[in-house]
Amino acid sequence: MNPESTSEVLSALRDAQKRLTDLARPFKDAERCLKELSEPRTRQDLKKVGVLLSRLRALPPVQTELAAELAPLVETLEAFVREQERSRPLYFGRSLREAAEAQGVAFSALTSEPPEYRLDPFTVGADFRKGSAELRYARLAVCEVDLDPEALLKARLKMLEALQTKDFCPELFFDRLLTAYRRVLGGRAMGERINLVDLLPEVAFLGQSERFRKDPSRDHYQPYGRVRLAWDLARLRRSGSLSRKGLRLGLGSATMATTRNKEAVLFLEDETGRGQYYLSLWFAPDPASQGA
Repeated sequence: MNPESTSEVLSALRDAQKRLTDLARPFKDAERCLKELSEPRTRQDLKKVGVLLSRLRALPPVQTELAAELAPLVETLEAFVREQERSRPLYFGRSLREAAEAQGVAFSALTSEPPEYRLDPFTVGADFRKGSAELRYARLAVCEVDLDPEALLKARLKMLEALQTKDFCPELFFDRLLTAYRRVLGGRAMGERINLVDLLPEVAFLGQSERFRKDPSRDHYQPYGRVRLAWDLARLRRSGSLSRKGLRLGLGSATMATTRNKEAVLFLEDETGRGQYYLSLWFAPDPASQGA
């Protein structure tokens, strides 16, 4: 956002607000007097009635056309909107790049329509008319902040710290997925595909603490949603730990038809933010293990 044009508009708004406050003061004084006069107890006190009538007579005359008073401000604001629509994308992109580089965060401009940027490992979607930006991972909204580079970088760091847990163990996560998979299978044959969205509740439950298991209340629950599952699956793939205990984890790509329903699929990213949508997961005997 261009600070110079914003400062000019703020000054115009304050001037108009002060002018209208001064114009409205006699009306507010008259309203207070009339409200008091409408009270039965007030009308019993003729002395007080006289005081209130004196106040009403002393009110200054007010002659103004509201539309005429606001017309200059409306013109200023309309010019501000036109100027911001032109300047915000360029100014914001440049400011975000400079702020990211100052903090050593990898930045790139991805698309102009819709406007998207890369703040590794997240994507930023900017809404210039609304004045807000959305931080995303796996094409899912992580949080929404003001259209401000520093606010975005703070949100990025906070979300990164929440996702990049130091206690992540690929082998343990593999076992957790396998247990969740078997639960969803419910006795069906290994190797059968199950939808990732059906697996998520079981993975979330298996990741809860012993405290939650003893007292499964909201205060003890550790959130585990779609973003976290996509993050952990990406970490598992990068670690090269898709095979274990003679089994190999498989991921089924989503078709063009299934990707229309974004709630039924999960987008898995690589280090650059590229990737694809997946629909299903399964475990099957690992051929490499059998050959050995």
